[in-house]
Amino acid sequence: MDISEVNIDDLLKQPIHCDCGHIHTIDMKAVIVGSNAIEELPRIMEEANYKKAFLVADKNTYEVAGKKVEDTFDEANIAYSTYVYKEDGLIPDETAIGSLCMAYDDTCDIIIAIGAGTINDIVKFFSYKMKLSFYVVGTAPSMDGYISSSAAMTVNNLKTTYTTHVPEVFIGDLDILSKAPRPMIAAGFGDILGKYTCLHDWKLSTVISGEYYCEYIVDLMTSAVNKTMESFDGLLERKKEAIEKLTYGLLISGIAMSFIGNSRPASGSEHHLSHFWEILFQYEGKKPVLHGEKVGIGTIISVKLYEYLLRTIKEDKIDFNKIRENYDFSFSEWASEIKRVYPSAWQEIVELEKDSLKNSKDNWERRIEATKKKLDQIKEVCEDLPSSEKIEQMIRGLDGPVRPADIGIDESAVYNAILYAKEIRNRYTILQLLWDLNLLEEGANIITANK
Repeated sequence: MDISEVNIDDLLKQPIHCDCGHIHTIDMKAVIVGSNAIEELPRIMEEANYKKAFLVADKNTYEVAGKKVEDTFDEANIAYSTYVYKEDGLIPDETAIGSLCMAYDDTCDIIIAIGAGTINDIVKFFSYKMKLSFYVVGTAPSMDGYISSSAAMTVNNLKTTYTTHVPEVFIGDLDILSKAPRPMIAAGFGDILGKYTCLHDWKLSTVISGEYYCEYIVDLMTSAVNKTMESFDGLLERKKEAIEKLTYGLLISGIAMSFIGNSRPASGSEHHLSHFWEILFQYEGKKPVLHGEKVGIGTIISVKLYEYLLRTIKEDKIDFNKIRENYDFSFSEWASEIKRVYPSAWQEIVELEKDSLKNSKDNWERRIEATKKKLDQIKEVCEDLPSSEKIEQMIRGLDGPVRPADIGIDESAVYNAILYAKEIRNRYTILQLLWDLNLLEEGANIITANK
């Protein structure tokens, strides 16, 4: 199959017997993106023999699309109940799930999420636990989690990804998506740009540790990113064709995650940085920032770290003997630092390290030995990225934030994120590689000095 010619219908129709040895499937019935797409809902529900829908929205998405869904159902004589979150800055956490559980109308046989990231995660997690199918009506091309098989939830103040299920149907009404606030379009574009670093992080991991790697999925994601880049000028003018390409790029990212059952094809160091800031904002009681805005800034920082590593390799400044001599990881001192920088989530992160031992000397030595042998391959991975200046220029072109200070992140939060965001998840990225080489602190100093 020619990757450049693949469309979403091709990916939904049949299992893909891949050269990687896996069979890639996604359990979805339909993706409908187009003008007046919401009007397809009654037909889809009737074909699936659903009788009553439970609509879930927040107060903004209800105004944007929820009323239109209700009007469409009224005209088609389809029964429904509606629950609207009234909170400002809704968070996908235990409280949100509890509220939905209390409000759920158990005479309904299908749940419909009306919204973007937060509403999608809440409904996806809730419906999975309740063993109920769900649809999604997207309200903005702002993030890539619509049809992934995971939900990003905040539990015990820590951002955690849970395996869930995918929606049976995704509805993307271009009349709504194209009117999304400009920051949300920029956020979706930032989330797409994050695929540059996450895919290179994945490549680093397979080079160093032999982690499973699928060329088909990487090519699929790369093609989706390239098509989105081609739509840049159209996004500036909110052209529906460009919004459609951006939406498809985000959806294919979700499909890629579903194909392998985790977020590796779409989430790397740039997302770790984003999650760090999200946890910090929640602890400090700050207004949440769009996921894609944080990811876009995280992508710029991650690319700068790749550029820093590439300069270091080219200048032949990596002395493996000295690196081995300077290994000095103290679990107790590290845990004390984790408690300082993650005051609301440190216990979960400490437990993660106890389970994974990713910073232990044995695991570090294995990675260092592989790094020494594969340094030329690492250099090639670093050289294959677009420049941080180019990524910054594109995000700025859509009026998106490009500096941490643009979204209220100060210098210390940038520095601490670079040093400690890797602890959020046991996933190898440029952050772990620089830590292994005893270069992460220097990289953090360089970036914060040139913020």
